[in-house]
Amino acid sequence: MRTSLDIQLPPLSELTAQALLDYRQGERRGQATRGQLAVQAKGSVWRLHLHENDSLALALALPPLSGKRLEAAVRCAVQGLVLGDAGQVHIAHGPRQPDGQVAVAWLGQPELARLQAWLQAERVRLEGVFAQPAEDLPAPNLAAGLRGPTKAFGWRPVLAIWGVAATIWCLGLNLYAAHLASTGEQLRTRMVSQVRQAFPQLPVVLNPLQQARQQLQGGQGAAASGLAALLDAAGQSMPFLVGNVAAMNFEEGVLRISPLADGGKAPADSSWQADLAARGIEAGVDAQGWTLRVAGQQQEALAHAD
Repeated sequence: MRTSLDIQLPPLSELTAQALLDYRQGERRGQATRGQLAVQAKGSVWRLHLHENDSLALALALPPLSGKRLEAAVRCAVQGLVLGDAGQVHIAHGPRQPDGQVAVAWLGQPELARLQAWLQAERVRLEGVFAQPAEDLPAPNLAAGLRGPTKAFGWRPVLAIWGVAATIWCLGLNLYAAHLASTGEQLRTRMVSQVRQAFPQLPVVLNPLQQARQQLQGGQGAAASGLAALLDAAGQSMPFLVGNVAAMNFEEGVLRISPLADGGKAPADSSWQADLAARGIEAGVDAQGWTLRVAGQQQEALAHAD
């Protein structure tokens, strides 16, 4: 019976043959180089866990789809989150959960090529390549982007299949059409620029909203606790925001979210507001979009004014 060897990778930019790798196999833990592990754990299947700076994982709320249709819907959604050509990233997703959430992860092709070259030196039996888990969902397996340690990449057929599926789906239901507008591209460029200025330690910005929230939750940046709480609550309770955000503004403790002109509408019921209230967040909605603030904040501001 083959045993799994879980390996935590350093940032792929630092991945070399001499890099020390944290590993776990059953009750045994330690550090070793790639070559040492190939000898010590000969016959084991490797499960590689990417560093958080190399791949993004998040949960998307998607319609009840399966198979190729779900794949196409995931790719359409990611096109609205990736700055630039979505064809330059490898995308993986998990199954759709009963609540409609789908775990999605992606990794750039240059990073996949680096990982491919690193694996090439050893005859490794690879079980999976995983990003950090998205919330409580199982982490998607990105290993399909690799062709095995001794085989070269064959990107063109894969991209062609993805392209046809995504085109049919997007044309059929006109999903996320607003993201193709030049104004949307300009907005994403501005958001990326703002995130780079606020968090210069980030090596790459693929999803400004998600990465800013992660950094703020880590305690980095001004007004971290307030904005982080509002962003986290919005991500948990307002799944209809996915692919539907034109602009965000955080000022004096209030997060204002403006939807795309042709984007989807919020649910008619107020269950999402009730869910936010349970998290201690007051939510309002008007013709311009949505406003979120920590409960009781407005009253405190009025009290100080008096």
